[in-house]
Amino acid sequence: MTPDSTEPDATEAGVAEPAAGATEAGATEAPEPATAAEPAAAAPEAMTYDAEEVADLFGRAAPTYDSVIPFFTSFGSRLVETADLTPGARVLDVGCGRGATLLPASVAVGITGRVVGVDLSAEMVALLADELEAAGIDNATVRRDNAQSLDIDDGSFDVVLSQMVLHLVPDPPGAAAEFLRVLVPGGRCVTSVPSGAPGWEFLGEILGTYGPRAVGPMTVPFRPDFDLRAVMVEGGFEIVGDEQVEIRFHFPDEQGWWDWGWSNGVRALYEILSPDDLEDLRKDAFERLAAIRTPEGIPLDQRVRLVTGVRPGG
Repeated sequence: MTPDSTEPDATEAGVAEPAAGATEAGATEAPEPATAAEPAAAAPEAMTYDAEEVADLFGRAAPTYDSVIPFFTSFGSRLVETADLTPGARVLDVGCGRGATLLPASVAVGITGRVVGVDLSAEMVALLADELEAAGIDNATVRRDNAQSLDIDDGSFDVVLSQMVLHLVPDPPGAAAEFLRVLVPGGRCVTSVPSGAPGWEFLGEILGTYGPRAVGPMTVPFRPDFDLRAVMVEGGFEIVGDEQVEIRFHFPDEQGWWDWGWSNGVRALYEILSPDDLEDLRKDAFERLAAIRTPEGIPLDQRVRLVTGVRPGG
């Protein structure tokens, strides 16, 4: 899932894109992360937000995206279940990434349905296109597009899906309005945002310590207090569903968590730390993670909020 913008902002998702859902630029306190994959905001003067830089960031993450734990895959499947897709439906997946939502959606709509995935990252799009071709999936396509100005005709889709994207764009209600525009009257939109990871508050403290030490600009935005329902309403939707879902994951070990961070949006922070600070962050995090490790691995109970809206008039 990759957002689209050329405006400065101060938000980041869950990502893990970075995966994954705000404090505005100028805030002086580092917020708790909404997900274990979210970096804390860098110093206010270091904040920038450019569409192509964000796309490049996720492009670098694309080869290993969602490969350590099935984070987006699990929540993508749950989002598709909530959407209750029917055979023959026309579905748009905004911020499709490597297909965590698109792939189960293509199964749900059957051979008579159609799923179109759009993402800002050319690397994500290329890798997913290759996967679709290799798997012989004929009812789904993927291309590069901008969530805030979709190159799609009005009323083209029955359902819009968007996993952990809206909290990343600079104008979330504007993007929601775009989702509304491309739906038929009565069409549904199911969106999600990270909403917490109990027991991982320590990570916010650690990232909050190192974020202000960044030697370069933070390219990924961060909104820990994002109100997805309000954004959907402002975009014109009538809300028909609002639920919180929690899924437990296990990192195999501390190194697994570290590798996972490089595979999603948290690498935005890693990339702008000095080598010494990056190594100190790693050591501090490993020490805290070791304290919560169990025989099954390092547990992460991730919460995500799912909101379903309907375009009026159906």
